[in-house]
Amino acid sequence: MKNYNWAVLLVLALVLSTSCRVHDGLTRNENQHQTQVVLSEKNYRIIKYVEGDASARYYFGIGGGKSKRGLVARARENMLANAGLIGKSRAVINETVETQYKQSFFVTDVRYIVSAYVVEFYDPATEAAPTAEESRYAEPEKPAPPTVVTKGITAGVAFQSDESSWDYNYTHNPGFHLGYMLEFSRPDIRYLFWGTQLNLTYLNTNTTYKNNPWLSEKNLCIEIPALIGAKFPVGRHFQWFIKGGPTIGIILMNREYSSNIQEDDRYGGSAPSVGGELYSGLQLGKNFQLSAGHRWNMGTYEYDYTKVSLSYLF
Repeated sequence: MKNYNWAVLLVLALVLSTSCRVHDGLTRNENQHQTQVVLSEKNYRIIKYVEGDASARYYFGIGGGKSKRGLVARARENMLANAGLIGKSRAVINETVETQYKQSFFVTDVRYIVSAYVVEFYDPATEAAPTAEESRYAEPEKPAPPTVVTKGITAGVAFQSDESSWDYNYTHNPGFHLGYMLEFSRPDIRYLFWGTQLNLTYLNTNTTYKNNPWLSEKNLCIEIPALIGAKFPVGRHFQWFIKGGPTIGIILMNREYSSNIQEDDRYGGSAPSVGGELYSGLQLGKNFQLSAGHRWNMGTYEYDYTKVSLSYLF
């Protein structure tokens, strides 16, 4: 079980640290528009190839501004503008629609390219054959800016609420936490960021029974959350941020001392336990963050706590 716990944490850490950018390129043709032009006589020439495009960005599959049909229509308008049909005996043939997808974590970029060949009609008996023109392509897609990786260390104090159950009273002394953090962001995605942390947390609980000392419990926990958040400027030197997400953790060491039977027990790691985290705070300049938040936990070994943190980014 102990090896299983470490395997789960290792796999999760690798996924969170390396899956910040994934490309899924998909191209297909959709013959949605077929120009009704009868080319039964030798009275035309193919003079050029033309393209037009339209794109949209979706966050978690939401947004974009237009439907697929609207984006294809816009791309077709751009293609027809490049065809130069106005005032000339021209038509477009062999029209196709190409769809391109790019996936980057929670952001999906969709691009539609409509292409066709332009034919120009003429009278072979009285007119010279049209000359070929330079093909018009959609503007090359600009490469996405590289993902910005921010590293940091974080430390602070952890607080748990005191509890009572029947004749038992549970008093929690302040604990502490220490961690390593990673944040990922892209210049073309305003405000949003995502990241993860590797946190080591120490918690201390004293239990009394009928107001008499009964049990002292000390836990050392390791936690790895998957976080997503947003930052908003506040003045020139501050940013307010909020972040949260699911987390997985285990108790590395559990020590219990019973005053009643004078026994000191130590236990190894626990099974993985899942929960959630939510934090808010201020970033001071580029290097410091001050935050407060809460961790909710679900599982066999339940422990919730509130923590105040000071982080240094580099």
